Amino acid sequence: MKRWTPGIAGLTLVILCWHPAYAGLRSLKREARSGAPNAELKLGELYQYGVGQPDHLVHALAWYERAAPKLPRAAELARQVTARLTPAERQQAAAWAKPRLGPP
Repeated sequence: MKRWTPGIAGLTLVILCWHPAYAGLRSLKREARSGAPNAELKLGELYQYGVGQPDHLVHALAWYERAAPKLPRAAELARQVTARLTPAERQQAAAWAKPRLGPP
């Protein structure tokens, strides 16, 4: 009988789930989803620059747009990121920026 053994990807996932930085990212996402503007801004920056994850400008723009009414810095960053996206990507970010949905 063949035993199941986790591969490298499985072990990496297990390690990441218990890593303190991953817990911090989960906490930051929870704060951002609750509407904390500084958390929204920080999460946008993490997505924009790919810190701890691949960069994803659509997610970054969505978080910046959520924080923009409360933080001028977020509005400026949203303008910068918007210039780098296609119209379809901007539309997706706008949909995710709605408070009830939020980016993934």
